[in-house]
Parts: sequence; structure tokens; C-alpha cells
Amino acid sequence: MQTAKKNNLSTLLTVDEQGRFKPEIIPWAGMFVKDADPLIIEYLKIKNILYKLEKYEHDYPFCWRCQTPLLYYAKKTWFVGMSQLRDELIVNNNKVNWVPGHLKDGRFGEWLSDVKDWAFSRERYWGTPLPVWICQGCGNKKVISSLEDLSQNQTPRNNYFFMRHAEAENNQKGLIGCWPEPKNFKLTKKGEEQVKKAVLKLKKENKGKIDIIFASDLQRTKDTAQAIAEALGVKRVIYDSRLREVIFGSYNGKSSREYHAFFKTKKDRFERAPHGGESWNEVRERIFEFLRKVDDKMEFKNILIVGHGDPLWLLGGAIKHLGYDKQLKLKYPKTGDVWREKYLPSPVDERGNLDLHRPYIDNIDLTCENCKKTMRRVPDVVDVWFDSGAMPFAQWHFPFENKARINKSGLPVGTGLSYPADFICEGIDQTRGWFYTLLAVATLLGKGIPYKNVISNGHVLDKSGQKMSKSKGNVINPWEVIEKYGSDVIRWYFYTINPVGESKLFDEKDLQDRQRNFVMTIINTLNFYKLYGEKSSKLNVKSLKLKSNNILDKWILARFNMLVEEVTKNLDDYDATTAGRAINNFVDDLSNWYIRRSRRRFRDENSTDYKNAAATIRYILISLSKLIAPFTPFLAEYIFHNLEGHEKSVHLENYPRVDKKLIKRELVGEMALVRKIVALGLKLRAQNKLKVRQPLAKLKVKTKELKLKSDLMELIKDELNIKNVLMVNQRS
Repeated sequence: MQTAKKNNLSTLLTVDEQGRFKPEIIPWAGMFVKDADPLIIEYLKIKNILYKLEKYEHDYPFCWRCQTPLLYYAKKTWFVGMSQLRDELIVNNNKVNWVPGHLKDGRFGEWLSDVKDWAFSRERYWGTPLPVWICQGCGNKKVISSLEDLSQNQTPRNNYFFMRHAEAENNQKGLIGCWPEPKNFKLTKKGEEQVKKAVLKLKKENKGKIDIIFASDLQRTKDTAQAIAEALGVKRVIYDSRLREVIFGSYNGKSSREYHAFFKTKKDRFERAPHGGESWNEVRERIFEFLRKVDDKMEFKNILIVGHGDPLWLLGGAIKHLGYDKQLKLKYPKTGDVWREKYLPSPVDERGNLDLHRPYIDNIDLTCENCKKTMRRVPDVVDVWFDSGAMPFAQWHFPFENKARINKSGLPVGTGLSYPADFICEGIDQTRGWFYTLLAVATLLGKGIPYKNVISNGHVLDKSGQKMSKSKGNVINPWEVIEKYGSDVIRWYFYTINPVGESKLFDEKDLQDRQRNFVMTIINTLNFYKLYGEKSSKLNVKSLKLKSNNILDKWILARFNMLVEEVTKNLDDYDATTAGRAINNFVDDLSNWYIRRSRRRFRDENSTDYKNAAATIRYILISLSKLIAPFTPFLAEYIFHNLEGHEKSVHLENYPRVDKKLIKRELVGEMALVRKIVALGLKLRAQNKLKVRQPLAKLKVKTKELKLKSDLMELIKDELNIKNVLMVNQRS
């Protein structure tokens, strides 16, 4: 097809939409193409023009439901010329930070380098209607950009005036009355004067030209309509039950005060009604149906509609497509008020609520500006990916509202309050889906980049690396896994198992490891603190300050603040995996070194060492809960509530900041050396079958570091049960 297009050749369609050869394809006319395959091969053999016949495996599309083979079919459709914007797309992509970085110029960059025009339309019913109208006479095409644009291309069929009936006896007495009328309420003298004023206004605005009057069949509206008809010489007055007053039900004939007391709020009246009564929504539906039917039947008429306050007020709202809040702000007519109301057929549902989808939009015809004939909308809808790509703008009803959300006035592109997004995170398959359409729509609108950072995660596969599928029986039910392990364990698994862009080979053993080595380790640390750190009834642990000289306290505080520094940097770089693994390592240090080495300090609750250890571990746990809150929100809240009470939430706290005064990098390095020496010492004991409870006289350590603080040396002696440690120069 591409070759044919380059050489200005027409597209040959030899198959119909049922997958059968067309009549001109003799001798296989009417035959399904797959059934004809062996016959075509035989034909080529007979003609001696078959070059080669062999079976080979290749990709082919199949129906995802019934697994039958599909046919590619060339059809006319609407396109957006993205190929013309190739350079702009590439320039915009270069401004985006991609994680993993290779996607920027790789999978996504290559897609943009060879970008194709966007097949924009679909022959479906559901979706965003393609806003293109074509003239049935001259073929002129019109793209509609807004509701205002739609109305400007329409011509009103009729000229409408609305009038609320003149004052009647019930208005004077504060009573309400509907069908069936409790009493024939006549017009008052004031009402008669209101009719005269209405006649003068109609003469002034429309030269008294009224072709027909429609009115409610209640006495007060009939009297008003008849008086107007006599004064203006209108011969046709039609009474219609759809124009009647709201049905008040059990309140009919009672005071308006009693009726209004039934409702809690004005908005309540849209959906609620007393026994036997009508809600505002029901009234709006019936009176709007009346107007639409009248407008369909009549053309080029001057029409006066005489009705009641609520129904006409609601009809005005339906014509303007107002929701509840805006309807309540609409001016309410007084008795005797008359006004002109412009009505154009609009894409609305039965109640007058705006709905731009099918079938309502299909009822809207326009007038061709060239030949004045009817223009009808094409039946196509828009590719749903356009809806996704337009999301940053559509969510703010841009460009009709909230312009500062996208672009602050007078400032360059990309300075909006809500645009571009700081980051987007989706699966790697979205490089040709959402990631692309977001960039495509933004580029089409000249709005630069729609996002600053893209985090593209790999797919979740089974533990053998196979795609999960019901047919293969390897699908994992996420709800069962969440029920078994909790959602935080699963979160932690995805953060730490491997870099974000790589596929996850899901194995339940990995969840068990993270539950045991991270979640339970933190909970056990918390339980240790609750059991030993808060055991003194005389001591207010919350009031203790960090002023310890203990080497372990100094180390864990330095270690934690270096962790905050590292995690913050990694999260700023959208590297959650490295950040998560750093936290994981810290939790191991906290439990398997700090807590284990500090146990003796919690024996005497009256000692200074006890107070320092309790204050330190409390500080670490509270700060750690804040640090892990974005990763494991429920675990973080659990820790925080246990330490600070249920009145607060960790998610309303500030994220931890680095306290540089507490960072002692030299000490952290020395402690790492101590732990390495201890690990090697324990390994030597195991190799020589010397249990730790058996004391040894001395340990020689070959190292470049010839000196360690005495506190650190004591840790080595205690861990290895050694009486003396000698640091020997590695060169000797």
C-alpha cells in the first residue's frame, strides 16, 4: 500500500468487510479468503508460476476472544498528520527525564523518529464523537471546536417568548395549587395590570407578532393566555398538560411555607418530592420534552409559552444546560414577567443535561455557510487514546476555563499551576500508548512537554519469566496475595526486587523474604522498644533529648542521617529501588547491630545509658516511620501511632530532613571496619570449630587503619570474646 501511495496508484480492495472475495475476483468470488488459500496455491501450480511453497512460523493477528485469524482491511479514515511534527516531538522528548534512561533514545525515541500519521477515527458507537460535519449538498466540511462554535453554526427554528402567569389569588394568599386544582384561582387586579404591561412589552420587542400561544391548562395560566391572545389578536391558543405547575402532592392547596419546610435545602428539591408529588428533575424532564417536540414540529414561528414559575425557570436552565448549582443561581421569574428565550437544539439528554455523546450529538444538524443546506455529523468517534492524551487539558476544561492551570498569563509554556506533570508512571507498553499520546496532544497544541519525568516499569511475569495468562494457569490473584501478606509487603517487593524498568519474575518466596527481613524486623524493633524502652513508669521517654556520648548512639544517628541524605537524593532522581534498598540495609543495621549491641543498656532503667538508648531508638523509629511513609504507608502509620498516639498521622508530618550535626562519616566508616573484622573473626572461629563462648587471648588484625577508638575496640572484643586486639600494619 505504501508503494502504491508513493506512485500515486489507487488502493485495490479485493475483499469485502465479511472477509470474502469480491465478485470481480474470479473464480473465488464470495469465498472466505482463508478457505480460498489452498485453491489459490493450486491455481498457481497449474499456471506454473508458483516459485516456492513452504510452511514457516511468523507473527499473525488472532481474535483475543475466539482465537480465529484476523484480516487487515484497508478503510478510509480520518488521520492527524503527526509525521509533520516529527522534529517537534523529538525536541520535546529531549527535555524529558526517562527512567530507565535508555528508553528516551531507544524504544520511545525510535518510535518518534519513525512516527506515523495518527489514525484518529473509529467506526464505533461509544466514544468521543468526531466533531466534523459535512454538507449534504456541496460536501463542505466543518470542524466544531466548542459549544459556542456549535451554536454559531445553527439557525433557530422558531422565536420564543416565555411568560409566568400574572398574579392570581393563590399568590396573594401564599397558597400553592397544582392539578387537580383545589380551587380556580382567578387573576387579581394587580395580575390584570401585569397582563397589560406584558402586552406592551411584546408589542415593543416583537411588534406584537405572536403566531401561537402555548399555556398550562390551570385557571390562572388560561386567564393570562386568553387576555394576551385577545390583546394581540392571536387566534391559536393551545393548552398543554406538560406546562402545568409542579405537582405538590399532599401539599396541594396548602401554604407555600408548609411545602418548602418539607425540604432540607433547595438542592434537595431536584431529587426529592412529597408523597404523590414531583421533583424538580421530573418537572424539568416533562417541560423540556414539550419544548423539543414543539420545536421539531414548527418552523419560523413566533411562539409565546405561558406557564408557572418553577417549570419555566427549570426550562430556562435546561436550555442553558445548567447543573444544580448554576440552576439555583439563575434569575427566578416574578408573576407577570415576560422574556425572550433563545432555543437551539443541543446535544442533551431527556432532562436537558448536556451530553456530547451519541445518540444526542447525532441529532444536531448545522447550516452550511456556503450553500445553506443541511450539514450532518460523520458517524465516527475519536480514538480513545486521544481522550487519554488530552487528559492534562480536559481535566481543567481548558481552554474554556482555568487557563492559568496550563499556562500562566505572559509566561512561557510549561509554567502552569498544574502543567506539566512532575512525573508519570506506567508500564513499558505505554511508550506507544499513553506516554506517546500525551506528548502528541501537547505538541499538537504547542504546549511543550506534558510531563517532566517518565518512570516506565517492567511487566510482572511468573517466576519462570512467562507472561501471566488464564489459559496457561499461571495467573496470580492479587487480592489473595494482599490478604495473605498485606499490601505494604507487596509494595516493598516491587520497590526493591529490581530496577523499575526491568520485568518482575514474581515468586512468592520473595514476598516472604521481604515480610520477614524488613516488615517483621521493623515491628520486632518497635516491640523491643515498647517492652524495654518504655518500661519505666517514672520516666517520660518523650521528653528525653539526644545528648548521648555512647558510640553506638552516635553511630546509628549518623547512619540514619546519611540514609535520609541518600534516600532523598534517590527519590529526587526517581530511583525508588536504590532508595528502598538503602532503607532495607539500614533496618538490618538497626536490628542486627545497634539493637543487639545495646540490649545490656536496657537493664537498669535508672541509668543514664538506659535513658540515652531509649531516646535514641525512639527518635530513630519515629523518623524511620516518616522516611518509609511513601513506600509502606500502613506500616509507617502503625509505628507512628504506637509512638505518638492515634490523634496524629505520619502522612501529615514533614518528610525527614538531614541533620548535618549528627553526621559523622568517619565514625560510620570505622564502624563498618569493626563489623567487617567481627565477621571475619566469627568466620575464623567457625572454621577452627572454636565457639564464641570460649575466650581467646588475642586477635591480630592486618589493616591500613592502625588505630580504632577504644569504644570500637571494646565492641570487637565483646563480639568475638577476645581479651586483646592487635592492629598490625598490612605491610609488615
